[in-house]
Amino acid sequence: MKTLFLTDLDGTFLDSNAKVTEKSAEIINRLTKDGLLFSIATARTYATVIPLFKNVDLKIPLVLMNGVCIYDPVLKKTLSVHPIEKSAGIEIDKTYQKYNKNPLFYFENNDRLTVCYKKFDNQYIKSYVSARESFFNKKFVQVPSFDFEIGNFVYIVTLDRKEELEKIYSELKERTDIDCNFYTDNYTNCYFLEAMCSGINKGTGAAELKKLLGVDKIIAFGDNMNDVPIFKVADESYAVENACDELKKIATGVIGSNDDDAVAKFIQNRFYEERQVP
Repeated sequence: MKTLFLTDLDGTFLDSNAKVTEKSAEIINRLTKDGLLFSIATARTYATVIPLFKNVDLKIPLVLMNGVCIYDPVLKKTLSVHPIEKSAGIEIDKTYQKYNKNPLFYFENNDRLTVCYKKFDNQYIKSYVSARESFFNKKFVQVPSFDFEIGNFVYIVTLDRKEELEKIYSELKERTDIDCNFYTDNYTNCYFLEAMCSGINKGTGAAELKKLLGVDKIIAFGDNMNDVPIFKVADESYAVENACDELKKIATGVIGSNDDDAVAKFIQNRFYEERQVP
């Protein structure tokens, strides 16, 4: 039986400093040489995932932007992308403007991402952009208006206090052409509001990857509400100790914390257990 081990990153596989520890990297690299099928399902883009995993031998495609993209780190190529209709993007922009909010709009074109914004509303989103520009050399472009002809419109994200985004979330979640996630950030006290193509999430990305690889089973790991869809499609799902209570309730089990290399240690134990099964 071929098993795919599929993990979320922030708050799950990454430690509290948003890093891959030496221990986790050592375990995954050693097991990969022995045939481990290990991949990632994250809200992050390849622009931030690849640098984070510079010391990890990623062999198989990744589920990125909550299922929007399937990306091959070996070929350095996007295998599939699920865009939002441009007409929807125009209407969504109007919704944000009604509340004087300015999200980040992501466009994909030939394996290149362009992230556009009009202005920064608060320190949360300013810090979010600054960290990605500084540590990942990711490019953000300030624009007077969004040009929906520059590529596939694939993703929207903003950060703010919960009360600042609740009304926008209430409107966006009623749309039938997008799906939304609204959840707390792992590293601050603010909230993320994300939107992507309707029917697309980590669960659909996992199913797509399962078919692509021809695996029999998925064991998933997560910590937050955007991991719920992948927990629903996985054969087994494990919440880390620091996960939100809602996710723990639907998990197969709860393992150690993200600061204790819990995911890598679990994978190591299960990988060797399954290899011993005749």
